[in-house]
Amino acid sequence: MKKSLALFLTVLTVFLCFGVCARAGAPETDEAVFEGIAAQGADIPEDPENPTDPENPTDPEDPTDPEEPEPEPEKPDDPSRYAEMYLVSYWNVASPHVFIYFENITDHDITVGAYTCPKGGAVSVATLGLSVADGDGAGIYYNMELYRIGKTGTYPLVVSLHRTVSKADLENVTKFILSNNRWDFFIFNCGWFAAKCWNAGGGAYLVPITVFPSILRLEMLLHFRSSSGKVPLLKAERDQVMRQLGEGSGARLKVADDKSL
Repeated sequence: MKKSLALFLTVLTVFLCFGVCARAGAPETDEAVFEGIAAQGADIPEDPENPTDPENPTDPEDPTDPEEPEPEPEKPDDPSRYAEMYLVSYWNVASPHVFIYFENITDHDITVGAYTCPKGGAVSVATLGLSVADGDGAGIYYNMELYRIGKTGTYPLVVSLHRTVSKADLENVTKFILSNNRWDFFIFNCGWFAAKCWNAGGGAYLVPITVFPSILRLEMLLHFRSSSGKVPLLKAERDQVMRQLGEGSGARLKVADDKSL
């Protein structure tokens, strides 16, 4: 029995010695393996736990350099809807005054007479005489009503007619305005001019009765149930009040004189 135990211990001692020797000859860490490879001139492989793809970098895009948005396509014109046209009469001191008023409903500038009306803008057009006698004199003015009403807030007893005009309608109004730069008390007064503009723009026909603008005002009240009260007019700046000089292709604009205001 003692011999068998001694033999078992001897064999166990031999195996333990071999195990210790094998452990002593092996590298202790993976880093030691890589150091050995590097010493032989080979490349150290990349960390397998953090693989990277050089063709697909993972760095986030720079938020300070966003892509430019594509411009919105321009909306095509609707030739049947170019402006809102209003024939407006209000009581001015001792008698009515009548003028024509346009609001641009396109996505670009439009031309009314000799005036370029911007997108979203508006313009009033009328012939004036007595009230501008000390300034630029009688004739066609642009935005005078918008400036005066916006400045004083005086806009009483309003009667108005409304129509949406086409591109062709507006061109007809423009031709008439460019060819009729005149005013007189009895015939070519503000009522005659405004009624002719309304008719040229395709509005239901008004007889351009002269002598007194009050007659046109009465015609507006009696013949058209569509007549209404105040129109929400846009305001005009001082440098937008223009006087038309000349007629036809030679017509041009100048800023109205202070005395005309």
